[in-house]
Amino acid sequence: MAKFADADALYGVMRDMFAQVAEKNPKAFDEMIKARLTVRFKVNSPTAEITVDGKMRPPKITYGAFTGRPDIDLELTGDNLDRLLSHQISATKAVTDGTIKFKGNPLKLKALLDVIKAGNAVYGDVLKKHNLA
Repeated sequence: MAKFADADALYGVMRDMFAQVAEKNPKAFDEMIKARLTVRFKVNSPTAEITVDGKMRPPKITYGAFTGRPDIDLELTGDNLDRLLSHQISATKAVTDGTIKFKGNPLKLKALLDVIKAGNAVYGDVLKKHNLA
């Protein structure tokens, strides 16, 4: 069974996770902001989009359609997003082996890694809060 029943469940978890990262580890976004990086997570199963726009501080996070043009597009399933955030797969390996489809400059991907690591630290607690752990 899929981790997220629908886009609303996914968005709720991601909102809480990003809020906790911003509160507990705001420096996690520093490299993204320094690189002025915008990353869009295009999720299927459930269909959802989450865009983290690092062109401003604090970064603007959009849940749903994004009107701008991201620097990096990551296409993945909801279950693979869950595996990435629960640190069951590494971002670099998942992009390399095709688990996550990647469009954009691969050198810029490094600027996202601190955000993912900070997300790993709070993700389990967020899942418990949403009764998904």
